[in-house]
Amino acid sequence: MKANPTEPEPETLKYGADTMSCVIRCLPHIIRERAYQLFEAGGRQSGHELDDWLQAEREIKHHFSL
Repeated sequence: MKANPTEPEPETLKYGADTMSCVIRCLPHIIRERAYQLFEAGGRQSGHELDDWLQAEREIKHHFSL
């Protein structure tokens, strides 16, 4: 029996490294999706692709502490 019943089971913590590995492999896709959201939020105006991508990259990397 666990000392603290609200503490997660050790098995649930094992996926952490695998999850981060998946995030890193999927990073370009995640950034692309966010950049498209920014494009849509900006009225779908062309000419800001790089700005949208760089903002998305900053947000995603900050979110995942990369």
